Amino acid sequence: MKVVEVEATRREKTGKQVAKKLRREGLLPAVIYGGGRPEATHIAIPAKEVKRLKHHHGLIKLKLGDEERMCILKDIQYNWLGDVPIHVDFHEVTFGETIEVTVELEFEGTPVGVTEEGGVLEILKREITIETLPREIPEKIVVDISNLHVGDALHVGDIPLPEGAKLVDSPEETVVVVAEPAEGAGEEAAEEEATEGEE
Repeated sequence: MKVVEVEATRREKTGKQVAKKLRREGLLPAVIYGGGRPEATHIAIPAKEVKRLKHHHGLIKLKLGDEERMCILKDIQYNWLGDVPIHVDFHEVTFGETIEVTVELEFEGTPVGVTEEGGVLEILKREITIETLPREIPEKIVVDISNLHVGDALHVGDIPLPEGAKLVDSPEETVVVVAEPAEGAGEEAAEEEATEGEE
């Protein structure tokens, strides 16, 4: 399990003006919730870290001077255009207690329905939410889709979970479908082959 380390600083003041000042300095306001603490901890992290964090689904070690907090990323808030991060929420984990985390799906292989039957692969879901212990959070879940034929669908409930993990999402949700080829696609391909043969 990969743990990402991020340098952070405490901030005593909050509010829009403080947040604007932080952003001008290349920092982002953030908050740490959970961990059994009575109050949330207001911090600031380097804005450049967001690119790294948004693709990380495992543990994050926030280094606050001499103190370290083990957390997971809960949310990144963006501006109204959706392209500039403006705030980050972390949740401090308690080892020994399960937490809900989102895990990326990595698809392995090419469906036989695509390579041999002319079908079209449609990926509808690229991550799932599971409940597991903090130390057991997987970096990703590899899913073999090579045996899917045209008309087959893979659902959330079909995905093998790491030992001890529980599914949070609905098992009926569709993850991958191998759809029928578009109507007329086969005829067009045949016409092209015939034309090439005449040439």
